[in-house]
Amino acid sequence: MRAEVYQATPNPQTQLAHRPGRMKFSRQSRLLKPAEFKFVFQKPVRSGDDSFRVLARLNDKQQHRLGMAVSKKACARAVGRNRIKRVIRENFRNSMAPGCQNNPGEYSMDIVVMPTNLAASQTNKTLDESLSAHWQRLIMKAGDQGNGSRQDQIRTQA
Repeated sequence: MRAEVYQATPNPQTQLAHRPGRMKFSRQSRLLKPAEFKFVFQKPVRSGDDSFRVLARLNDKQQHRLGMAVSKKACARAVGRNRIKRVIRENFRNSMAPGCQNNPGEYSMDIVVMPTNLAASQTNKTLDESLSAHWQRLIMKAGDQGNGSRQDQIRTQA
């Protein structure tokens, strides 16, 4: 009896992970420690709407970093919380990664995203559009903060 040798067919999921040029959400792109979150909470630049409250602060790193605070209050079910986190991560990778149009080389920020109660009931597309608007606002505000001028100071001088 002859033993046949079977070659394993390549798994498409595995191939995706090793494809060059794939944008990953690496450890360097995340806020990991409580002290890193506290740094953002101390003097943040804020942006908010019906879906998210986003806090950001300039950092001395070479890239933007993301932290998420998705509570049970925002969405009671783990499936919903994971969906929200997945949308946030994906939008961050596509919008704020090095080389993207929204990522100016001169400023890098630590960003904390907190969804509101309404985020759980909204579609992924709505959440995605909301986050894109937040990134634009934060970049403008951080630019003002980096230049030493604040938006409210500019309004009172005019």
